[in-house]
Amino acid sequence: MYEKVFANESLIEMKEWFLTTLKEQSPTPLFLVLILMFVNWGLDAVKWRYLIQKLEKVSLWLSIKAVFLGITVSIFTPNRIGEFGGRVFCLDKADRIKAVLVTVLGNLGQLLATTVFGTLALVHYIHEYSGFLDGEADYWFFVLVFIAAILITSLIALYLNSSMLSDFFLKFKILKKYEEYSDVFSYYSMRELFNVFLLSVARYFVFTFQFYLLIRFFQVEITFLQSATMSAMTFLTMSIIPTIALTEIGVRGSVAISFFGLLSANHLGILTAAFSLWVINLVLPALLGTVLVYNLKFFRS
Repeated sequence: MYEKVFANESLIEMKEWFLTTLKEQSPTPLFLVLILMFVNWGLDAVKWRYLIQKLEKVSLWLSIKAVFLGITVSIFTPNRIGEFGGRVFCLDKADRIKAVLVTVLGNLGQLLATTVFGTLALVHYIHEYSGFLDGEADYWFFVLVFIAAILITSLIALYLNSSMLSDFFLKFKILKKYEEYSDVFSYYSMRELFNVFLLSVARYFVFTFQFYLLIRFFQVEITFLQSATMSAMTFLTMSIIPTIALTEIGVRGSVAISFFGLLSANHLGILTAAFSLWVINLVLPALLGTVLVYNLKFFRS
């Protein structure tokens, strides 16, 4: 991890830009981004505890530890799928397969938030920056808005009705023997899933604001709306591309430049902001999680 993050020769320019900027500007935005990292993962801990209580009552502190352990495990796995195992091995009594499914349900809520705001950003991006609708009648834009509205409404409706998945799985004979696990999706009411979605939206706003603070700190002169649009496009793209968290910084930087580069020629600042967000939101929590590894309960008496 140290070699990937700090000893990579390709990152020398970014480190120099970081140090130069730090000398010229107040470090207050960096401290705020660091504090927001704890808010970000704290919200995720609240969300996981809210969901997992159907299987096992856990304290907020245990939920926080489970989240950080999940990050530590997930940083070495494709698209951070190891996060599920890192969390459920903190539980004392709950069925681990059911706990994994509950964790997946929470992550789907976060993916839904990313998709909703990414879709809205895509509409704005196509209208303002792509040139795709240049010279076309306004009704094409309204058609695009209508399609986006239907997509967003459909995705939210599907998530809020996740209980239907239980009935869907039972239609297949081969899956009937797993009925006790498919029932997990029926544990939650629409109201409870909507609360999960709201917590996911709150998290989304936190790391969007973090990215904006870093973008501005590293002297990329854009407005908050522009930053929110390009951040949403970046997050949506990163949610689609299969990567391993430990090695995704190259992909993340390329994607960020593809979008933010349309608004600013300060590519080094964009790269440094993307790299800093990755370190603060993933690498630091993963390092913190390593001191909690003793909490993992691989075997139960």
